[in-house]
Amino acid sequence: MLLGTLNELSVVHGETVIFDRVSADIPEGACIAIVGANGAGKTTLLSLLAGEHVPTSGLISWNGKAPSVTYFRQEQEVESRVDWEQAETQLYRKKWKVPERVVYDSASGGERMKLRLSAAFAEKSSLVLLDEPTNHLDSDSLEELIQLVKKDKRTYIIVSHDRYFIDQTADIVFEIEYGKLTVYKGNYTYYRKKKAADREAHQKHYEQQQRKIARVEEQLDALGDWSAKAHAESTKKGGGMMGGKEYFRMKAKKRDVQIRSKRKRLEGELEKERIDKPEDEVSVSFDVKGQKKKGKRVLELKKVGKAFGEHTLFENVSFTMQAGERIGLVGSNGAGKSTLFRMILGEETYDGDLWKTAGMTIGYLSQTVLDLPDELTMAAYFHANTFEEQGMIRANLMNLGFTQGHWKLPLSALSMGERVKVKLMRFILEGTDVLILDEPTNHLDLPAREELEKTLETFPGTLLFASHDRYFTERIADGLLVFDKGTIQKVPLTFQEWQGRGTAVQPEKTAEERLRLETELQAVLGKLSLMKPGDAKYAELDRTFNELSRRLREFPGK
Repeated sequence: MLLGTLNELSVVHGETVIFDRVSADIPEGACIAIVGANGAGKTTLLSLLAGEHVPTSGLISWNGKAPSVTYFRQEQEVESRVDWEQAETQLYRKKWKVPERVVYDSASGGERMKLRLSAAFAEKSSLVLLDEPTNHLDSDSLEELIQLVKKDKRTYIIVSHDRYFIDQTADIVFEIEYGKLTVYKGNYTYYRKKKAADREAHQKHYEQQQRKIARVEEQLDALGDWSAKAHAESTKKGGGMMGGKEYFRMKAKKRDVQIRSKRKRLEGELEKERIDKPEDEVSVSFDVKGQKKKGKRVLELKKVGKAFGEHTLFENVSFTMQAGERIGLVGSNGAGKSTLFRMILGEETYDGDLWKTAGMTIGYLSQTVLDLPDELTMAAYFHANTFEEQGMIRANLMNLGFTQGHWKLPLSALSMGERVKVKLMRFILEGTDVLILDEPTNHLDLPAREELEKTLETFPGTLLFASHDRYFTERIADGLLVFDKGTIQKVPLTFQEWQGRGTAVQPEKTAEERLRLETELQAVLGKLSLMKPGDAKYAELDRTFNELSRRLREFPGK
């Protein structure tokens, strides 16, 4: 049964066509994911469905009266109209495990998202529109959201860049591209496979058509040459034969008729069955370059801890990071992932020892991307002393999806997704050795996310990143830093392997880690040999010796 239908919808702003006569059915009880590049019209479609705007032409027809609608917006500054104490809201709040002491105005980004979702789910609307509902959610909260959507019988239309979320919830995908809307029945994985197969078939048929056109054009060119020769012969006095002029005139006329007939037949076939060249997929190109490695170890922590007053984030953290590793940070909101980044960057104090190899350059992509000089234009921000350098910069900006019109815009006028690209452009210019990325896919559309993944796979440097995008983490990370139970463990697992782990998470047991523990053990043993049991530090060193010995026994062969 249909809830409603999009009928020949068109939306035009000035000379920009957002939708060009798009049509689609909205089945009742379905979960529909809307995907497409930034600016394709995803949020515009939600706004039309919510009744906030009307199309330039066409209409949305509902089966009966228009449904009641809940519209969860991506960003919403004012929440004063929300009754946070409503009973239903409180029930959902408990599902999200948001403490009662947390109030919206002073809540963190993740807590605000959970509070807003609680209020949205508490509404008893028949149509629920969700615009980027997974932003700032940790893995546990994401799973809770997935279960809520899957168990609900209402109709959901969702805009999301989270491919895992779409895979788990959607049974229909609306793709918006070049003003058109294509319907795929299935989740995100099915949509990508079906689109790739359809595009490959389209390209094959287009190439077959082009080969046929080329063959016919060759035949027409040959006929044209014969006709021109016949016309030339007909103008001679006789061509060396009786009635020669008339013979060549008739021959030229016959060739002209053949040419017209063949061309008309070709044009008729193309008019009836023309296959246009497939549109290029919307994409951007990142070109992040890393310098050559400067030694094996990039980073080492020994018994590091961090606390804010009486609240301990983590303690007794020890691990080593090698050059070229790609490590993803895994943990709940508030576990200390961004804090660890600031410690590595030298922006946060800590207990213990944190060592970084000398000479390594670090590029940091912050979660908010608000650390840009907003008053500067892009031309000023990427100023170059030579025409050659400026040309290279502009070429790279074009590869990142920027146009000539962006060059004179102030950075404050850029979208959040464009700000991410500007930051990545800095990495291009600086040739960084280590990239620290805090939620790098936030604000990037699906084509940009997939292009970023392809680029980072070829990046020769070291990656340390935190991301709630499970697809991104699974594709990029070859190891994890797990934030859990007040400490951090480095585990040599991919994200999928870690998800399927047993209850016990085993820390990394590499040859380098073993050598480090053995070196520490020998140092402690040397100090103990110079002390007597009654000395002040003897007991502490003895405990350290026993702990190091225990950890070494966990290694194979010990």
